[in-house]
Amino acid sequence: MIIKKSNQKITQHSTRGITLIETVVAVTILVAAITGPMTLASQSLRASRDARNELIATHLAEEGVEIVHSVRDNNSATDVSATHTAWMNTLSPACFKGCGADPTDHSTSVWGPNALVICPAGDCSVVQNLYYNPATGLYKQSANPLSSPWSITPFKRVITLQGIDDAGVPVRQVRVTSTVTYSSFSNTSRTVTVVDDLYNWFPRLN
Repeated sequence: MIIKKSNQKITQHSTRGITLIETVVAVTILVAAITGPMTLASQSLRASRDARNELIATHLAEEGVEIVHSVRDNNSATDVSATHTAWMNTLSPACFKGCGADPTDHSTSVWGPNALVICPAGDCSVVQNLYYNPATGLYKQSANPLSSPWSITPFKRVITLQGIDDAGVPVRQVRVTSTVTYSSFSNTSRTVTVVDDLYNWFPRLN
């Protein structure tokens, strides 16, 4: 029987340093893998909230125009004056300097003069704040701070009127501008503006 002996040397390598490096690399990759989706989710959530606020601001601006439009319609429908100039009653000159709107006011069964919140001395900072009622889902403006269940919102609205044909007697065309401002989640001021032209139904535009 022949027995062969091997002279190969068995060398043991220390893996302690390699293990530490691998751990650091693994942790770094894990952190990067988690941070990326979390940052993306946070940005998506912020964009979603900004889009929601922009949609609300757009509806609030449109609501301001609609209230003025309704007051004009009611004035024209009940105008029995010989000159038919009552279409601007309660709208002029008050809202030419700026006003707010209160859609909750139906003291006359329709939107009347009380639905307009006049800016005192042309200072609309007093009435520009919009309050929200979670029970009804309505927004309103007031010259005085509102208490519960109303809560103040980041939205501010100002409605202004401008006579387009001031030389005419009477004025037949008025431009309504409803502007809503609010702050985004990055504290950037944003503005939504809706513009519409109103005309006097009487006399005929010819």
